[in-house]
Amino acid sequence: MEKKKVILDVDTGSDDAIALIAAMANPDFEVLGITTVNGNRAVPITTENSLRISELMGGTVPVYQGCALPWTSCMLGLRKNYPQYEAPADAKYRNIHGTYIDQCPKATKKAEDQNAVSWLVDTLMAAEEESITLIPLGPLTNIAHAIRIEPRIVSKIKEVMYMGGGFRIGNKSALAEFNVWLDPEAAQAVLDAGIKNFTFVPLDATHQAYLTKEDAARIRAIGTRPAEVVADLVDQRIFGYSSWQKVEVEDAAPIHDPLCVAALVDPTVLVDVMDAPCVVDCGRGSAYGVTMFDILNGRMEAKEPNCKVALHADRQKYVDILCQLLENTKK
Repeated sequence: MEKKKVILDVDTGSDDAIALIAAMANPDFEVLGITTVNGNRAVPITTENSLRISELMGGTVPVYQGCALPWTSCMLGLRKNYPQYEAPADAKYRNIHGTYIDQCPKATKKAEDQNAVSWLVDTLMAAEEESITLIPLGPLTNIAHAIRIEPRIVSKIKEVMYMGGGFRIGNKSALAEFNVWLDPEAAQAVLDAGIKNFTFVPLDATHQAYLTKEDAARIRAIGTRPAEVVADLVDQRIFGYSSWQKVEVEDAAPIHDPLCVAALVDPTVLVDVMDAPCVVDCGRGSAYGVTMFDILNGRMEAKEPNCKVALHADRQKYVDILCQLLENTKK
């Protein structure tokens, strides 16, 4: 079977790191590259974290550093850049992400010389029609820039599986999800580009994709270094959520980003997937960054659907997929 060609566009914190490990552990994926963006942390940190994970998994997947600022919203004083948090050295488990992925040593390699946006354009333009799957797990800044530079890359994209947005749930405001909120204009530009198969995996689904301490122990029992790193990161997230962002299930935490990888392994892990028109609020008011999904398909001036949105997830299937992928690291 031909491998699925994928590119991961990440702002690597704890859950991005797990997603990268899962993707690179999948023998059915050909990971062409990792592109990094400002998000959970400043882009030099997300790049270093991505390099650490790439080296953990053999160091064969190149990392390209991308945009340090949102697409347009920092221009003309319209918006200040998002302040980046760096966890104190003695408090790495008090924050869901920490600063660096301390479970891995400092990377010995550097990012590639080519910028992520330029590499995306070159790679997609050299590809066959509808042949590459994008897995964006942070703000869509890099992809928006690439499409603006060369709109023809859209036809080379087979699908986009995006961890972003919220239907009934927000985590940056009442309804705005962080990845979209950090660069709403980029998200809207990508939605407007005409990508044929764009799926939002929003907080509504990822909050059901939680892992427990028991799940972390199951992963740790796999016995490989990548599995140990994943288990440590899950435990870190559980501690972080229990400290300041409690979830309904005790001793558990949502592991957002790897759900996109799992959905490309088995689409049935996403439940109640609906076609919908989506508009991102870019008005800089109280709804700034909110993704408005018209799941009734008719309230937004009868616009045609421009995406799919998954409203739920099968938690146990998700955990099983992650464990199955990590079992591959024994080989």
